[in-house]
Amino acid sequence: MDADIRFYLGIACLLLLAGAAIFLWDAFGRARTRRLIAFLPTSKAKGVFVGLVELSGTAESERGEGVVAPMSGRSCVYVKTKIEEKRIETRTTKNSDGESVTKTEAVWKTLAEEERQAPFYLRDETGAVRVDPKGAEIVAEKFVEETLDRSAPEYFKWADGRSELPNSCGIRRFTEVGVPLSSAVYVLGKSRVRKDVVAVEIAKDETEPTFLIVCGDEEKARKDANFSEKLALAAAFLCAVGLGACVPGLWNAERTAIGFGALWGGGVCVALWILRAGLDYVNSFVEFKRRVDQAKSNIDVELKRRADLIPALADAVKLTARHERDVQETLAALRSQETILRVDAVSTNETTALAPRLLALVEGAPELGANKNFANLRQGVVDAEDRIALAREYYNNIAENYETRRQTFPHSLVAALWRLPKAKFFEAEGFEAKTVDVDLEA
Repeated sequence: MDADIRFYLGIACLLLLAGAAIFLWDAFGRARTRRLIAFLPTSKAKGVFVGLVELSGTAESERGEGVVAPMSGRSCVYVKTKIEEKRIETRTTKNSDGESVTKTEAVWKTLAEEERQAPFYLRDETGAVRVDPKGAEIVAEKFVEETLDRSAPEYFKWADGRSELPNSCGIRRFTEVGVPLSSAVYVLGKSRVRKDVVAVEIAKDETEPTFLIVCGDEEKARKDANFSEKLALAAAFLCAVGLGACVPGLWNAERTAIGFGALWGGGVCVALWILRAGLDYVNSFVEFKRRVDQAKSNIDVELKRRADLIPALADAVKLTARHERDVQETLAALRSQETILRVDAVSTNETTALAPRLLALVEGAPELGANKNFANLRQGVVDAEDRIALAREYYNNIAENYETRRQTFPHSLVAALWRLPKAKFFEAEGFEAKTVDVDLEA
């Protein structure tokens, strides 16, 4: 075999090996995302806790109209544009006889590519949660996909007047995708405590590889993850088959050996996929049980929050009510005096000493706010009970998902092998069922 051909075959083997490894690794990640979408129950915005969560709602801008798409002009929370131009390229290569061969072909070259995004709020019927899309894998809606020549006014307009590339064919391809405002959106990622206010947000986390934003609902996210997994696995399989076919060729093997090499490469890829997928599946099941335990602990956190918050709010209401009662009683006592005269330089009546006291009370007393404080207390109680209810609902949902998989084949084999315990539905016991006593006696 010619040395040059063997060299190129060696390069091809390295590239195919790298491609098989990359695509196989990507397929593992896609499989994990697909399992998370299937395993995790959808949280409510008001009941989002710190940790990995999934949400469905609408995308609302944090500031004004959000990001304006440069081509379609639509208001978005995320937009990505790409401009490609067709140009003529001339390449000179050598054939098997060592002769130079010149080829001329038209190829697409990227003229410009831009991505704009801004934090947004995912809103549902219970509230809103801030989402920072930086670093997320975003499945966006397609806005523009046009191939235009110089006669179209958008040819230069959408490209911001950029000049053509050398040897241009005068044809450009414009692509724009984004997540429009008020559109349905699905988010799967890790929530954390915000730095500016006491609230949670969903953002990229180095400890959690999965951060997904899909313009659509959960069903679309599941289909996209399933398709991406199969596509990555197919690409890995083809690379492995090509690798298996190229390796025997380095030693001038016969066609039969090359065919067996291709089968060997594909078989190794499938075997690695089965082994790794099995390990990931077992680990995900164990991780699923840990998320069930975490969901249950969130209920305890909310119960403790209620036990600490409600009495504190009640004490604040009592103090305000006591102050306002003292002011009202003092004013009533002063008004019951026989005479309250204006303080001036002529008056010498002793009762005028009451006037400064009355004026001081009137000027110093705050606006009567008992009604507002009672409203805040009532809202605090409602919010606390809502968060507890959402935490219980989330726990019951994830426990139901866990038990369904634990009791069905082949999940039951993994559960039995690893002795994974049952997940009981939430039952109020002890202090969990006890209401918080609120004493408003001033």
